[in-house]
Amino acid sequence: MRSGVRAGGVSCCAPVLLRSVAAVLVSACLAGCYDHRPPKLDIAPDVVRPPRSAVIFFPDGMDRGRLRELLASGRLPNIARRFVAGGVEVRGAVSSLPSITYPNCSAMITGVFPGHHGILGNFWFDRGSLESRDYMTLGTYRTVNQHLRVPTVYDYLGDAFTVNIQGHTRRGVSQTIEQDLGFAWSWVSGGFWYADHRVGRCFAELPALANRVGRWPALVMSYYPGVDEVGHRFGTDSPEYAEALINIDRTVGSVTEAFDRAGLSESTIFVLVSDHGMAPVRQDQRVDLLEWLARARGMRVRSTPLDADPYERRLARLAGYDAVAGVDAGRVAMIHLRGSGGWARRPAAAEVRAWVEQAPSLTELPAVEVVAIRDGADAVRVLSRRGQARIERRRTSGGCEYRVAGQEGDPLGYRTSEAAQTLVGSGWHASRDWLEATLGTSCPDFVPQVVEMFDSRRTGDVVVFAAEGWMLYPRERAGHGSCLARDMAVPMFFAGPGLPRGAAVQAGRLVDLVPTILELLERATSSREACFMDGVSLAGLLRAAAPVAAE
Repeated sequence: MRSGVRAGGVSCCAPVLLRSVAAVLVSACLAGCYDHRPPKLDIAPDVVRPPRSAVIFFPDGMDRGRLRELLASGRLPNIARRFVAGGVEVRGAVSSLPSITYPNCSAMITGVFPGHHGILGNFWFDRGSLESRDYMTLGTYRTVNQHLRVPTVYDYLGDAFTVNIQGHTRRGVSQTIEQDLGFAWSWVSGGFWYADHRVGRCFAELPALANRVGRWPALVMSYYPGVDEVGHRFGTDSPEYAEALINIDRTVGSVTEAFDRAGLSESTIFVLVSDHGMAPVRQDQRVDLLEWLARARGMRVRSTPLDADPYERRLARLAGYDAVAGVDAGRVAMIHLRGSGGWARRPAAAEVRAWVEQAPSLTELPAVEVVAIRDGADAVRVLSRRGQARIERRRTSGGCEYRVAGQEGDPLGYRTSEAAQTLVGSGWHASRDWLEATLGTSCPDFVPQVVEMFDSRRTGDVVVFAAEGWMLYPRERAGHGSCLARDMAVPMFFAGPGLPRGAAVQAGRLVDLVPTILELLERATSSREACFMDGVSLAGLLRAAAPVAAE
């Protein structure tokens, strides 16, 4: 969930070694305070229970690769029992571009891509209003709810009673349970594991809420921020990150057992899902992209918020800058260029491309995998050291179709996949066809998603995706945000009544979560509501999923 803006973002001035030692010591001291007993869910007899309800476990930054590794070694017994053996996995689930926290927390509760719901980053700049926002401070992290432009799952559930536990992105929810000073103390002192543990203990507060309002919640979303923070600080291959996932496993076990004891599991859909992956980086593979823009290109770059003044003053304050840019979570950067027409007019595609390719070229930086630029209302130009291509979209009566046109070289690495290369060479194809054909490639689901991302005026004129093993700012041991598979892959499991056990479906997107939940909760979605969403319901596929053969 980290932001790379130079001011206003999360930062730590203590040396990495001291911070790491402090975090381990605090975690060890707090370990004796952990209570993994199932919370008591004593509900009054007159509390109305919905026919179906859902509980979502949402650990921020849960890396799917490391999750599977720990499952295979038997270290996550509760997730293995409840979700792997007891539910359905969406094996090829992918995040949204860009694969960072606030855009995907928003996608997760709206069913809409970032290019359509308006949250393009932990830090974003709006070309039309010249406003910018940074959600990575104590005073701003919940203001995201003011900026969402579309309905949320809580809106679709109407007057149903809904509960959010610790999540910052929750517009429309009936009730939020937020942690006390103990959570804040454990966070600032490095006890991220204990902070996540305390989120799980909040399920004990549900009966009092339900007894007070007379209804059991139709949806409970619980958010665990510690996994992501541990990944950034220690790396996904570290024992600390493994312990963070084991901690989530214990929470899954205690909460689901509590539901079993209370007889609630018979009507509850359990979901385990995350917002993005987490890619490890090498110590010697970090570059400060914003510093590079200043040094190599001589640019004056603003990377701090500009939101308090009227438009005329914002325009005047930007006169001293050549670009507004930010690096999010270490592995994606959005650059808004002033251009020859000034800040009041977006630079033309040809001018942006010339800026990207001028010496020293952005695409020749080892840290850069792909550069994407807007190339008209329904097209994006992608450039890399391996080549370039134009990705186009057309709207049909059956939905949108996409094609790769004018490809030179292999900018997305699709020639290594027969299925992907077949689509590249054969014209227009539906969005889901691109998703399924590219799941095994280095850039899954890139073709449709990159075009949808550029629908927003808050998307940079230039979007830079980091290469494997690289960070675009000079700190941290893992990051996310790129278009590559490790960043984009997310765990997604469903378990509960009406769903098979030990089964799997091939593909899905994070934006599919809302329509899927609504259908599993037997809440009919109108055609008008469906048209707001980019996601589709996977409920039918989940119910018909075949058991996975022993591996």
